[in-house]
Amino acid sequence: MKAGLFEKQLTHNVRDFARQIWLAGLGAFAKSQQEGGKFFDALVQEGQAVDLQMKQAADAKASQMKSGVDVLKNKVEALRGRATGTWNKLEQVFQTRVAHALRQLGVPTREDIQQLFEQMDRLSQNIQELADATAADAKARKARIIKAPAAATRIADPVA
Repeated sequence: MKAGLFEKQLTHNVRDFARQIWLAGLGAFAKSQQEGGKFFDALVQEGQAVDLQMKQAADAKASQMKSGVDVLKNKVEALRGRATGTWNKLEQVFQTRVAHALRQLGVPTREDIQQLFEQMDRLSQNIQELADATAADAKARKARIIKAPAAATRIADPVA
């Protein structure tokens, strides 16, 4: 029974409140008609002032955030530079130590191997030149040998 009474009371209160809201709206409408354009213009001006304040506040916050982001970006770049520098130094030390260890073991360097390739190219060229010269000498000797027996037969045979 109490629940039904409570629901009736609640329904009545909600209805009364809704009616008051409706009456307030009608009153505002009547007032705006009485006041005419003055009231409307005042509302427009008030709205513009609030809009301007909101834009200024948003711009200020955006500017603050941008400067904060720029500061963080600069810090990250500085840290990245330091980390890269440290990493490069570590890499250089590692490469130097590895190169030293390889020299101690007698492993040839890239430059040593390059010099060997260059020497091999020069030797190959010299061998080719010698082979070409030897072939030319052999041809010349063969030609002399072929001509020599013909000359020898002419000397041996005086009739001819």
